[in-house]
Amino acid sequence: MKKILSISAFMLIALWGLSQQNMITVSGGYSFANLDASELMESDDKVKGTGWRINGLYEFNPAEGKWAYGFAIGYINLTGDDGSGLDTAEFKVSTVPIYFAPKYIFGKNEIKGYVKGVLGMQTARLERTGTLGTVEATDFGFYGGASVGLMVFLNEMFFLNGEYEFGWMSNAYYTDGLINSAMLGVGIKF
Repeated sequence: MKKILSISAFMLIALWGLSQQNMITVSGGYSFANLDASELMESDDKVKGTGWRINGLYEFNPAEGKWAYGFAIGYINLTGDDGSGLDTAEFKVSTVPIYFAPKYIFGKNEIKGYVKGVLGMQTARLERTGTLGTVEATDFGFYGGASVGLMVFLNEMFFLNGEYEFGWMSNAYYTDGLINSAMLGVGIKF
């Protein structure tokens, strides 16, 4: 009897594991944030930084339920310039966020919406080029936030992904730490 129960329990655990759904999403889009000019200049100016972002996300969805859990890595490249004062400067900030992303999925059939949390870390590199020379620096810290999005399934395996992410990071190069990203991408479910 113990043998039958052990084999049955093992088979049920194996079936639950096989019912797991995995997804990979690659997306890119537009990002913007306020860069801090006061760290490297003698002013309290904010520089509007705009640029692009790419992101890769691997998720697993146990038993194809409402919750999915993922890990993501991205690259954000923002540029801006400060033309005020005697020292005009061009700023370039490159940020690499790495984070855990739990997602709640709602909807049925081909179109599904979701809300996703973001919790992780980031590293950033700043390059400021001005009339007085070039300054380079790096920073590391927390990255967190939330996003909302939509998945449109083209068939059983492939889907289109649209997402808006609002993030906050503990980084000296951003005035208030806030960064916004609007992304479109493609995904595969297996």
